Amino acid sequence: MEEVKLKLRQAVEWPLRHPEAFTRLGIRPPRGVLLYGPPGCSKTMIAKALANESGLNFLAIKGPELLSKYVGESERAVREVFRKARAVAPSIVFFDEIDALAGERGSSSGSGGVGDRVLAQLLTEMDGIEQLRDVTVLAATNRPDMIDKYMIDQVKGQLAACVL
Repeated sequence: MEEVKLKLRQAVEWPLRHPEAFTRLGIRPPRGVLLYGPPGCSKTMIAKALANESGLNFLAIKGPELLSKYVGESERAVREVFRKARAVAPSIVFFDEIDALAGERGSSSGSGGVGDRVLAQLLTEMDGIEQLRDVTVLAATNRPDMIDKYMIDQVKGQLAACVL
């Protein structure tokens, strides 16, 4: 686990503790980390430990809890999570079971496109007009193959992956 802990420190702690080094080198720090591995391999515990060790505010969200049957409510919930994270920055937003929110586009037939709209809202919040200053996104899944390919491609330079 030493390699995983080092990658997490580099992605989360270093940009907050040494921002001048990133600026001097012209490096844009990653905005998030995707933890993936089989069920029960401590993805959630590692995220909580990182927040505790680094002393950052920690907002934990289980993917499905943001979904609502009412039009626009799921997107509003995603916006609210990021608004709170910005207000208490420096902070970590942890999405457990991210595949529930960022699944393949068009795969949720019959749901009125809620999944597609939530994915669009997530992408907007992570890389939109308002920058995520001092907010790091952690996400965990045991099904990385279920996450939308566009989301992975869009954030490839910003999303470091740790395989557990």
